[in-house]
Amino acid sequence: MGYLALYRKYRPICFDDVYGQEDIVTVIKNAIINNKISHAYLFSGPRGTGKTTIAKIIARLVNCEHLENGNPCGKCFSCLNFLNSSDIVEIDAASNNGVDEIREIRDKINLVPTTSKYKVYIIDEVHMLTTQAFNALLKTLEEPPSHVIFILATTEPHKIPLTIASRCQKFRFTRIDDCKIVDRLKKISVSENIKCEDDAFFEIARLSDGCMRDAINLLDQLAAYANGNITLDDIYKVNGSVSYLDINDLIKAISVNDKIKIIDFVDKFISDGKEISKFIEEFIIYIKDIILFKNANYLSSVSLKNDCIREISDVLSIDYFYDLIVVLNDTLHSIKTSSHGSILFMISILKYSSKIFNNDISRESPEVNNAIISREIIYNSINENKIKNTGYLVDDNNDFSSVIIDVKGRINNTLATAKKNILSNVKEKWKTLENYLCDDSFSMVAGLLKDCTVVAASEDYIIISNNLTSVVDRINNNIENVETLLEKVIGYKILVVSVSSDNWNFIKKKYVDDIKKGIKYSIIELDENKNVNNNSSPVDELKKLVGDSVIEFK
Repeated sequence: MGYLALYRKYRPICFDDVYGQEDIVTVIKNAIINNKISHAYLFSGPRGTGKTTIAKIIARLVNCEHLENGNPCGKCFSCLNFLNSSDIVEIDAASNNGVDEIREIRDKINLVPTTSKYKVYIIDEVHMLTTQAFNALLKTLEEPPSHVIFILATTEPHKIPLTIASRCQKFRFTRIDDCKIVDRLKKISVSENIKCEDDAFFEIARLSDGCMRDAINLLDQLAAYANGNITLDDIYKVNGSVSYLDINDLIKAISVNDKIKIIDFVDKFISDGKEISKFIEEFIIYIKDIILFKNANYLSSVSLKNDCIREISDVLSIDYFYDLIVVLNDTLHSIKTSSHGSILFMISILKYSSKIFNNDISRESPEVNNAIISREIIYNSINENKIKNTGYLVDDNNDFSSVIIDVKGRINNTLATAKKNILSNVKEKWKTLENYLCDDSFSMVAGLLKDCTVVAASEDYIIISNNLTSVVDRINNNIENVETLLEKVIGYKILVVSVSSDNWNFIKKKYVDDIKKGIKYSIIELDENKNVNNNSSPVDELKKLVGDSVIEFK
């Protein structure tokens, strides 16, 4: 006998072997035990979730002469001859969808079973039947002989006429949970003497998308490829996907605008003959997992993937991933109508990489850098000794002024002296910011601060947070106007520092951990430049900020 595929070899023959459809199994099993069998069932749901398998189990159970706790005995004539029984009729509606085939069933339906108690008709992909075929089946399905059971299976239940569906007991099959698929794969691997890494099991389950048949088929394929010793790398090669380490390298290359690495990645991808649309889908899912981790600390079941997610999450802000997932989704839609998908993907990634790098909208570390904030400033023009830029709130009536603040120092000193009663007091007075929205002198600053949250406060310092890194940068860059306004709001002079919400969550966690360890925070001297000569030219100030070597004059 030739080789039997694993999904056929390990197809369940009783309800105890069925994975992931426990509710359906319970209902049908109890109905059979209590002799309350319906004359017609309609099974619907995704492929490979057990519809045909459970239909065959029902056919075996209803004809078993000695049921044992709702399972076939495996010893009676009906059980031993089940595969060759003429009373179990399986029909593929995709190839037998005409009215003539259904009329033939209708003509033979009155014949009593030859060796069994029930004659069972299993019609697979029943939605493929024509309208005339459904009409021919209608009356027979409603009032079949007592010895006949119909089981209809479909992946597209919306195509079933309501007149047919209403005459059946309906069961909706769901995608099988990854953990249950892994359990099944492990049992098969033990029986077949297949060695497989735990991460590889979970990756197979994820790629199968809730389909047990696909998962077992992929295990069968990998066992042949890896000679019975399966690793994650084997899955990447056989499935045509990319490792999480390579995806992390691509994300890093995008974040620093490394065009050479991006192009090399795409070139290698093309040379390996991999499918670009499939990779983009995998890429989107990976970024989704990163976003879930940053928002809810959620991790997958694959340890290597979790390590990669933690690594990349500590380097880049969540805004980066929100924007990137939109770009990838748009690219995926575009390549469906193009014969040059890889080129479109490369161009989209290169454009996005240049955009985020030039605008500096997403590079952020959860550890607040000791370097001074906003040293990289994009200058739009130098005109009449005034500099206008997107980081500072500078209008035509204000001279350019630059204040470099010690972000880490201000955060440290706030945490060292923070008091809850002061925080409550500041939060209460914060509501009065709305009074300055119509004030020409402070309207822009008040507009920025209004949507910020005060997260820590002491007599001399406060920390405020905002979800948008662009707002955080504008506040820190315009710190003199911010502190002037807050002096009016709070009633006394106070030093301010702004951080993103992501950064604050990290800072707060570290602070709590340090306190538990007995580490005490103490006041440190700030390293700040707050006395800039306003009479110096804007070019001189620019040189002080970024140095001579990086300035190009046109």
